[in-house]
Amino acid sequence: MHKVKMGPRLIFFISLLIILFTLPLFAEIDTTNFKVPYKSYTFDFWDEPMPAPQPYLPDKIIQFSALGIDGFSSPRDLYVSKDNRIYVVDGSSGKIVAFDQEWNLLNVIESFENEGEVDKLSSPNGIFVDHEGNIYVADTGNKRVVHLRPDGELIKIIGYPEPEVEGILPENFDYKPVKVAADISGRLYVLSEDTYEGILQFDRVGQFQGFIGAPMVKPSLWDRFWKWFATEEQKSRRAYFLPTEYSNIDIDERGFIYATIPSGDRVEDDAVRKLNPSGGDVLRRNGFHRPVGDIDYPTIWEDANITGPSTFVDIAVQDYDIYNVLDRNRGRVFTYDNNGYLLYTFGYRLEKYGAMVSPVALDTLGDHILILDNRHNIIVVYRPTDYAHSILAAFEYHYKGDYDKSTEMWEKVLRYNTNNDLAYTGLGRAAMRLDDFATAMEYFKLGNNRDDYSDALSYYRKEVIGDNFNKIVSIIVLIVILIMVLKRLRKKGVFARIIERTRWQEKPILVKIKSVYDSIKYSRHLIFHPFDGFWDLKHENRGSLPGAIVILILVCLTYVFTRQYTGFIFNANDLTELNIVAEFLSVLVPFLLWCLVNWSLTTLVEGKGTFKDIFIATAYALTPIIILYIPLTIVSNFMIAEEGAFFYFFLSLAAIWAAFLVYFGIMVTHRFEGGKNFLTIVLTIAGMLFVVFIGILFFNLAEQFYTFVNEIYLEIVYRL
Repeated sequence: MHKVKMGPRLIFFISLLIILFTLPLFAEIDTTNFKVPYKSYTFDFWDEPMPAPQPYLPDKIIQFSALGIDGFSSPRDLYVSKDNRIYVVDGSSGKIVAFDQEWNLLNVIESFENEGEVDKLSSPNGIFVDHEGNIYVADTGNKRVVHLRPDGELIKIIGYPEPEVEGILPENFDYKPVKVAADISGRLYVLSEDTYEGILQFDRVGQFQGFIGAPMVKPSLWDRFWKWFATEEQKSRRAYFLPTEYSNIDIDERGFIYATIPSGDRVEDDAVRKLNPSGGDVLRRNGFHRPVGDIDYPTIWEDANITGPSTFVDIAVQDYDIYNVLDRNRGRVFTYDNNGYLLYTFGYRLEKYGAMVSPVALDTLGDHILILDNRHNIIVVYRPTDYAHSILAAFEYHYKGDYDKSTEMWEKVLRYNTNNDLAYTGLGRAAMRLDDFATAMEYFKLGNNRDDYSDALSYYRKEVIGDNFNKIVSIIVLIVILIMVLKRLRKKGVFARIIERTRWQEKPILVKIKSVYDSIKYSRHLIFHPFDGFWDLKHENRGSLPGAIVILILVCLTYVFTRQYTGFIFNANDLTELNIVAEFLSVLVPFLLWCLVNWSLTTLVEGKGTFKDIFIATAYALTPIIILYIPLTIVSNFMIAEEGAFFYFFLSLAAIWAAFLVYFGIMVTHRFEGGKNFLTIVLTIAGMLFVVFIGILFFNLAEQFYTFVNEIYLEIVYRL
């Protein structure tokens, strides 16, 4: 049998055929979990970053030099028109280039004719294309906005704004347009550099109409405090509280303006705004966090390459009010839905494929996202993974009313990412549409969506009450009858005779338990009659130390019970992270510190109470917390958000009631007058804070001393 020898050319040819024929088999493979130079995540209800599948992956990189475009060295902005044409404006050459969606070069606008002369752009920074394909350019260097036809023919120039009414423009106003947008009726909106009055608005003929949407001035608490005590000279030397200027704008099909505000050293709560035609901010911020980008980030004091909050430099609106914002600080894209929920994030600022170094602009091309990097003069094209496709499809089907398809997509999202809270919310809303309120409540709870859970609970309560009204009334009647019977039996002494037959008096342990029980039962009288109650508590021995300890333990257990079993709508705790020791210490440490400091202080001002007296009086004063918190915790599971005022009222009532009892208890225990007692309590609180400060200082010094000794020990060991 002869062996056939295969030469190098034949092997190469066969390998090439195999690759060509098998390529379609690999084209449909989902790349959600492919490794890229960045991580994707969302933030949960408790501000913790949660890993998520990659929503977008780098698809291609467009290099202007490779497309035969010369002199393109500082691209500043890009825009994708309604017919999927991509426009890019360069700040150094003043050129405008247009591509089709296959990245074929369609047009290059280098100049235009203006009143018979050749005119050029100077340092343009922004570009916008309307629904007719006409181009608006923020010609920063020439301090104007240029309006061109698709072929580059000049339509008009909008120059320095000239208001019809004096006083609208600030004195010595310097007009430097950097970004521009136009609505479907032709109204023009312009951002000018170093302008804090808001967005300049022009009508369709170019007449200046005024400013809209000025960002609010938000001085910090320290700034307010400093201003209150500062002299006029100090105020004059201090920087003015100027509003933050907008960094970019986009406009949706209905004429709403989406604007971004870059953050400085602190996070801007309204880093994204949605302005109606009158300039009012109507953006929904109903998500777990406000749309500000990164929630958790290293500060300037930490050892990190990139510090500080996200700095938004561009925004692009998609269908169904979904919007993408670009963070220049870390090169990330954050995508939010119409309610302000973070859908996903991707990208990072790196010198690697698929990342960016200096991102300045973004827009969407179909389901792809384009990001302009003006350091490398490239456009990075990102394509959605099946994970992002499923999220966007779920929104699409929901808005079209196809809730079965929407449910199917959200279930698919959960197969990719079980931590996606929004997917549970989507499933809950689909269940609500089908009137399956119990299922909707389960999904909303899994998604930490308290607002929608409240709506579902409201409907579910009506449904349960309507279906079981007769049973509920019967149960209530039986409970009332049972209470009446028990009261009647108690009056006749039936229970007393039963207890006597047990001969509990002959058992010492039962006698002690009965004594403690009676002392605890006295707290019911004390909370309604504090003056004689606290007097008898001390002088008539109506209270006891064991009873006080039991009450204190019950208070600790009440806080644990409240933390774990308060209704979902009013409970923001992570129930999986219960630490009983920490919960007990959160009550016991302040309690014991109060008793210790108050006893130490009152011994100096002729207080009559001992440490034991203070302990007992304070413990008994906390009884309202037990009486109100436990039933309130149970009832809260059946309350909706609109009834929250009652919930918080009774919570506050319990705390205020206990505080007043502590006040009267200390006053009666030490035989103080009102003014002296109040001063003593204030000094006690101050003393507690001082003890805490000393404790923290001691532990810090102890830690530093340990580190110092350990370093000396290691130095000696290594040298020997």
